Amino acid sequence: MPSTKILLTAAAACFLLALAVPTVAITVGEDTAADDVVLEPTSSYTTIEDGELRLDLEKLNDRAITHADEVFTIAVNDNAVEDIWIENEVDGLEFYADGDRSATVSASNPLEPTAGQTTSIGVAVDTHLAESGTETFTVHVRYEADEEDDDEDDEPTDVELESVELDATTVETGDSVTVNATYRNDAVLPRQRTATLTVDGVVVDTTQFEIGPGETTSVIFERELQWPGTYEIGVDGQTTAVSVEGPPIDVLDVSVADSELTAGETTTVEATVSNPTESQVERTLELAVDGIVVDTRTVTIEPNSERTVTFDHRFDEPGTYSIAVSGVDSGTVTVSEATATSIQDRELSAATTAALAPPMAAGFLFLAAAANRRWAFVSS
Repeated sequence: MPSTKILLTAAAACFLLALAVPTVAITVGEDTAADDVVLEPTSSYTTIEDGELRLDLEKLNDRAITHADEVFTIAVNDNAVEDIWIENEVDGLEFYADGDRSATVSASNPLEPTAGQTTSIGVAVDTHLAESGTETFTVHVRYEADEEDDDEDDEPTDVELESVELDATTVETGDSVTVNATYRNDAVLPRQRTATLTVDGVVVDTTQFEIGPGETTSVIFERELQWPGTYEIGVDGQTTAVSVEGPPIDVLDVSVADSELTAGETTTVEATVSNPTESQVERTLELAVDGIVVDTRTVTIEPNSERTVTFDHRFDEPGTYSIAVSGVDSGTVTVSEATATSIQDRELSAATTAALAPPMAAGFLFLAAAANRRWAFVSS
């Protein structure tokens, strides 16, 4: 399991005066990891005094945000360093990386350096929020787990899906099912993950979420079920069978206009939907390519009738793709790599030759004139 070591400790004294923001002092501790990570001043705002890296920002505008892009650097000398982040509890004070003011260095967005890499750290000070008092911030360094740590600690170190619960397993067509997925984070850092909702293995929805260390969180999906039948519905591989009861409105057939394409070309997929009932109905059809829904069509189907629904889909990459509409397969589409067009071995028509003749002749005349001038120059 990755271990966390506190490398540096800094005290920030925030005395909110008219146009001044106080000095921030970073003290290097006695941890042996100090040789693995080095802080160096890189601007007039920073100095080293008595073993401390001091950051002094003065004459800042009141009720404004001021940035200093290159204040100090963090250099990493050990490949075992996995993450570095700054834990900051000072209101109105943020650290960011390499001049990107949106790249805040924090537990949820740590640096992930490699040995030999140096990162420039900037500071943002918001005098709307700064308050008088003394606060602290800490620079954390997380190291990769070694084999001994892995043997001694069998606890999971990442986000785990604990459970998936559905509010119903038998519904009528047109009803929705609520799917509740519970995740647990056993890592020492916040994690970002993507939860994936599937129906019979087809990805129909996704959502991204962030979960803090040691926390659990729920991700909730709502799925309307419009077609009768039995479906395996779940999240990230944990599924439950759901029966959908209702009139036999269904997709009868799916076909693909062109099953062999060149990358960059588009094909048409047609689906025929049947409504054998006495009522007008509305249904949403989903085009799935390689098990992922990429397009939808919502249509109205008259009583006792059929309707053809079309999708146009472009394939940009070579490969073989499976095609389905609302769970009904239509085979595969094979996409080959596009090749450059060449006219090297083509025989030109008389008209083309005649059209090319004047510019070609002019080219020869120009070359001849240039050659004559050059020859005359050399001869003289």
